[in-house]
Amino acid sequence: MLRKNFIYLEIASLILMALHGIILFGPQILLLFALTYISSTAAELLALKTPIGCFGVKYKYDLKNPRFSSGINFFGVYPLEISLAWMELKYISFCLGVLIVSAFKLPEAAAIALIPLILVSLDFIIDPVSVFEKKLWKWESGSFYFGIPLSNFTGWYLVGLAPTLLYVISAGYPVASGKILYLLPVIFYALVFRNTPVMFKKNRTLALSGTFPAFLWLFLSTLSLMRIS
Repeated sequence: MLRKNFIYLEIASLILMALHGIILFGPQILLLFALTYISSTAAELLALKTPIGCFGVKYKYDLKNPRFSSGINFFGVYPLEISLAWMELKYISFCLGVLIVSAFKLPEAAAIALIPLILVSLDFIIDPVSVFEKKLWKWESGSFYFGIPLSNFTGWYLVGLAPTLLYVISAGYPVASGKILYLLPVIFYALVFRNTPVMFKKNRTLALSGTFPAFLWLFLSTLSLMRIS
């Protein structure tokens, strides 16, 4: 049931995140969603439809997978559900980045570099389960890390960096205030750990190394919640 209704869950989550962002950052946060949508969709379509490998290795989505129940596929290769997921994961990473940078008074340049790292930490946990458990897409070749090509994570970083940089240039970098509103994205970020049991069953050592960055960001964001006023 969840797989068939996944698109509705995604849309509801995205609407709630947009409303949360408007309350927390103002309407200019919608620019971040738009930039993320444009950059991620462009990167995915380039990788799927051209010889340009934005993620290093060729891959293909299983468009018949029940989780892609919307049936909306851009150019017949890229499901709408993935576009929505990019925006959601980017927003969560952005909130945690703003929280940590504000709490520890880091410079703006560090913040721009930090947010894509938080985004990549999610992919370390999402990709192994999405490929081998949920079978949402398939790589032509992979690496020692659960068969996921390492270049994929470089691609994720660059796709995460572009909208962050453009947003900061256009709208400036916000300073975190108000613990309650930042608690929600921290909780959403923590939900990614639901994937870890599958990873541990496959390879305990790789699971520990792959989940460590996410544990680090979760720890720092939780600590940051206690530091900001």
